[in-house]
Amino acid sequence: MTQVVTVFALALALLAPAAPALAQSSAEIQELRRSIDALRESQQRIERELGEIKTLLRSRPAAQAPPDDEPKNLVLTLDGPVKGDRTAKLALLDFTDYQ
Repeated sequence: MTQVVTVFALALALLAPAAPALAQSSAEIQELRRSIDALRESQQRIERELGEIKTLLRSRPAAQAPPDDEPKNLVLTLDGPVKGDRTAKLALLDFTDYQ
């Protein structure tokens, strides 16, 4: 029993000085409330701006997809220098435009 009382007294002695140290002055509390109010106003302003942006985006007509360009018929001639079999299943073409 005396051990329990001793432990309780020791804990109370250690924690008692911490309570006044943790307390905040009314000036600090008022400053924190002003900061919180400023943050709330800022958040409300951002939410209003976001709502305006959403409204603008909804009112715009949807972007039309670009027309599908069908590939044009391309004719390749083998007039230039060629290596390998002309009937090969795979051809590697090298094109250089020096403009």
